[in-house]
Amino acid sequence: MGRLNRQVHPEVTLTLDFGGSGTKGIAQIRGGKPTAIWMEPSVIEATKISLAFQTRNLGNAYPENTAWVGIGEDYRAVGYLARSTYNATPGLKPRKYELALYKTLAVVWAIKQKFKLPDSFDISIALLLPPGEFEDSALLKPMLRDALAEFETPTGELKANLIGYECFPEGGGIYAMYCKNTGEAIRRKVIALVMLGYRNASVMISRRGILNRGKTTNLGMSKMLDLVIDRTSGLAAEELIRAIISAGSEPKPQHFHHLCSSSNHRNTEIEKIILAVHSSRAEYAIALTNWLKEVLPSRNELDEVIICGGTADYLREELDTVFPITPIVWHGGVEIPSNLNEQWLGSRLADVWALSVYHSIKVRAARREEAANG
Repeated sequence: MGRLNRQVHPEVTLTLDFGGSGTKGIAQIRGGKPTAIWMEPSVIEATKISLAFQTRNLGNAYPENTAWVGIGEDYRAVGYLARSTYNATPGLKPRKYELALYKTLAVVWAIKQKFKLPDSFDISIALLLPPGEFEDSALLKPMLRDALAEFETPTGELKANLIGYECFPEGGGIYAMYCKNTGEAIRRKVIALVMLGYRNASVMISRRGILNRGKTTNLGMSKMLDLVIDRTSGLAAEELIRAIISAGSEPKPQHFHHLCSSSNHRNTEIEKIILAVHSSRAEYAIALTNWLKEVLPSRNELDEVIICGGTADYLREELDTVFPITPIVWHGGVEIPSNLNEQWLGSRLADVWALSVYHSIKVRAARREEAANG
């Protein structure tokens, strides 16, 4: 890490998980407590004139909802602004690193606003990418370093000096904390790390403490959502997914009542939605569990399975049947501090929180080493 000028630049430590349902982050200003941040996943091109007009009244909204960034002539609305004003989609098709640049810059600006930081500061960043896209981290680092050095925001030019950078495969934060808590035993076990998110499902295998590169498929929760939408009509994905998660394994009419606009045929519409949810869940669960059986070691070889991600909680019953005798450690046993759960993200914060703990320890160690040598 570079030498820190503590008199001029406050240090920001940031950890990000670019989930398909939203960007989750843990930010910490030197000397302060960790803070959770969440932004919607959308990113879309827009003109600087339009963006400036749409965000002319910044004092009336949270920065997470008014974020845009400019790199040279490339301007992007990010998060809620992108979706609500420019009708941007969640952007599930591009590889995550392609949009991670803009999402990271937007979060950095939001942090600057929330903590009232100056227009220039040092920052250390740790990121999570799917195992299948992990090699992209080498491409992302120089892009981030150069863009952070000078980019435009709703409040003017911002300069962030990237003094530290790490990238881990999704599930890496949970694995790091699990290894710390397990100790020497990790060197004697074969463990499967199953990460189930909104866009992707990933599997990594740890054999005696050696973690493989892993495999990723597009069988995230969005696959089930697509099936439900195909079997119904006129439903918005964002409202539908909230209703499905709320309903859990026993969907009832009250879970979907607000999705139906026609009072004359509401009962019929709700019945159709519930049937679609039941059949889509069964079809999705079969596809996902079959893929898991293909990529996982045999039951006799596995000592434990760590299952994490937001989709894991929803499919808990189905996943239990895949591992009838193998012990399951849900979310790696990671506990989220109650003060970080203001967004009600729950277990979806486990990976990024665990990685933030690991990354913060490294940042503090580097600071102590610098002080000792300084």
